[in-house]
Amino acid sequence: MIRIIRNLIFLFVVLFLIAINFFYLKGKTFLPEFYFISINLILSSIIIIDIIFNFDIYEKLSRLTRENEKLNLTISDYKLESTFSTTLVDIIETFGKEITLDEVIDRILEAIKKLFTEETVVLFLFGDRYKLNIKGKNLNIPTNLIEELVTKGRPILVNNVFSFPIYEDIAKQGFTSFIITGLFQKREVVGALGIFSDKERKFTLRDLNIIRMVSTPISLMLENADLFEKTKLLSITDSLTQIYNRRHFEKLFPEILTKCQLNNKPLSVAMCDVDFFKFYNDTNGHPAGDFVLKTIAEILKKNVKGSDVVARYGGEEFIILFPETTKENAVKICEKLRQTIKDFKFPKEENQPNGDLTISFGVATFPEDGSTTTELIRKADMALYKAKELGKDRVVAI
Repeated sequence: MIRIIRNLIFLFVVLFLIAINFFYLKGKTFLPEFYFISINLILSSIIIIDIIFNFDIYEKLSRLTRENEKLNLTISDYKLESTFSTTLVDIIETFGKEITLDEVIDRILEAIKKLFTEETVVLFLFGDRYKLNIKGKNLNIPTNLIEELVTKGRPILVNNVFSFPIYEDIAKQGFTSFIITGLFQKREVVGALGIFSDKERKFTLRDLNIIRMVSTPISLMLENADLFEKTKLLSITDSLTQIYNRRHFEKLFPEILTKCQLNNKPLSVAMCDVDFFKFYNDTNGHPAGDFVLKTIAEILKKNVKGSDVVARYGGEEFIILFPETTKENAVKICEKLRQTIKDFKFPKEENQPNGDLTISFGVATFPEDGSTTTELIRKADMALYKAKELGKDRVVAI
C-alpha cells in the first residue's frame, strides 16, 4: 500500500512539473512565492514518503528475518526428527536378530551418536551383567551419580556441573553438562544411558525427551539380547553337566579340524567313559549317578586349556578336542585327568567292582589316524574299547 502511495506522489510531482513547464513555454509565469512553496512541498513529500517507505522496508526485512529463523529452526527440527527416526529404526531393527549383548550395545551407541555427534555417549549396565561402553571421550561415572539415578528413578539433566559439588568428579574430567536416564526392566533400574558434553552444551527438555524415548526400546532390546544369550547357552550345553552337548560338539568339530588342516597343525580327540557306571547308578541311585557325571565334567573342564573343547557325548561318555596338540601330549593330559578322577573320593565308590570309581580314555590324532571327523571319532572309540578290554582305568592311543 505504501509503495502505491509513494508511486502516486511521484507521478503527481512529475505531472505538476510538466504542467509548470508547459505554462512557462506558453508565456505564463507565477509569482516566486508559488515556485518556492511548490518546491518545498515537493521535497517534503518526497522525504516523508521515503522515510515511511524505508520504515516499511525495514519492518518487512525484520519480518522476513524472523520467518527465515523460524524456517531454519523448523528445518533443524525436521533434521533432528529424521535422525531420531533413523536412530529408532536402527535400534528396533536389532530385535529378533541373533546377536550378542556386546553387539547390541555397540549398535545402540552408534545410533545414539548420530543424535549427539559432539558429545560422549555412555551405556552402563549394573550387577551381574556389568558393562561400561563409551563412544567419545573417556569417562569414569561416579558412584554417587548412579546411586542418585537409581534412588530417584527419573532422568537427571544438569547444564552446569560446576554449580553442584555432588558432580565434582564429572567436572574434574572436563565435562560441563550431561543428561542421564535409567534403563528399566520390570520397574527395576538395570542400567543407565548418558550423554555428557565437554563443550558447554546446554541440554534442553527436547534432548531429555529424546533420551527418554529411546531408553524404552533400548531396555527392551537389552532384555531381548540377554534372553537370547541365555537361550543360546541352554541350546548348546548339557543340562546336567553344564558342558557342551553332543549337537554343539558336532558343529564345532569340523570347524576346528578345518582350521588345523589349513594351518598344518595336529588335532587330538579323546573319548572317555566312566568305568562300571551302570553298576554305580543302579546300586546308589540316579541322584548319585548324576553327581558323578557333574563332578567328572567339572574335573575335565577345569583341567584342560581354554582352547580345548569338552562335551558330553552321551550317557556316561565324554569327548575332548585338543587343538594343536600331538598324540603324545594328549595322552599325558588324559593320564592326568584319569588320575585326578581316580583320586577323587566319590560316595560309596568302594562298592564298585574294581573298588574305585575310575574312567578310561581312547585317543586318536589328526593327521596320522584320520583326516575326517568320522575317522577320528571311530579311531578314538576303538582306542576306548581297547582300554576297556585291557581292564579299564587307563589311557590307550591307537
